[in-house]
Amino acid sequence: MADVTFPTLSRGINLDVREVSANPTIRSEMENGSVITRARFTRLRKTWNFSIGFLTAADKVLLDAMQNTTHIGAGTISWTHPKTSVVYEVRLLSPITFQVESDNSNLQSAVFSLEEV
Repeated sequence: MADVTFPTLSRGINLDVREVSANPTIRSEMENGSVITRARFTRLRKTWNFSIGFLTAADKVLLDAMQNTTHIGAGTISWTHPKTSVVYEVRLLSPITFQVESDNSNLQSAVFSLEEV
């Protein structure tokens, strides 16, 4: 069961959602030059990369609270995919990167990645 639910932000997260599956392939090169491959694990985990712009101060507080509660990648998050409405249990891959928007110092952008548990 997830530790927290992904917060509802004023902007939504549909601006730049990229989905990538983890590559489970292990490659071993033999002495004769041939390569043997096998899967490291049987389930393919998905990773989503996000870039959200023009976040309000309240949005930043919500995202900060989420990453503090989950200790970044130690805890899990219940997240609903914005396009498919499928609910995933995910974790942050690294700390959320916040940056002040150049045209308005009151707004920020956030970049982060979620990995399926």
